[in-house]
Amino acid sequence: VVTLSRAKARVHEIEHEYISDEPVAVGYAAQEIKRIFTQDGVSEATIKLGDTIINIGTKRRIGVRNPFSNDEENFAFLDVNEKSVVTLSRNELKNTLFSRRSNLESVTLIGSDAVQLCKMCCTVIGYMLNEALALLKRSGFEAIIVTKDEQVFTTSGLSRERQLAA
Repeated sequence: VVTLSRAKARVHEIEHEYISDEPVAVGYAAQEIKRIFTQDGVSEATIKLGDTIINIGTKRRIGVRNPFSNDEENFAFLDVNEKSVVTLSRNELKNTLFSRRSNLESVTLIGSDAVQLCKMCCTVIGYMLNEALALLKRSGFEAIIVTKDEQVFTTSGLSRERQLAA
């Protein structure tokens, strides 16, 4: 209970510091909660701040939200162990020239650091599919990409490991 109170207090500080719900600030808050939990000896937890999820300990099945659904419906699941999962949908971004040219509806990234995943999500969602896949291949992150026409693409690591279950 003390750990959770400390984590909530830190998130409150971060909210005031950034005064934003920008994806990177959310990733930072999630990483801070993980740091506090780890420092206090928590070995099993799932930290969920919106579509930013950090798993600590045992492998868990994490749902990936359907970007075309208004409710919390999942269209896929990932089995993750000691990983972070971040999803960013196009409707969560400001309508910029960069994001308008993209044919991506949502990007879900899997990796170890939620802040880096959030940064990469914000970058990748502005690209066309082929450009996004090339960028992700160089980054080393695994990904699920959903296009505006509802096609789903994954990076080769997810396909190969068969971690994706629809």
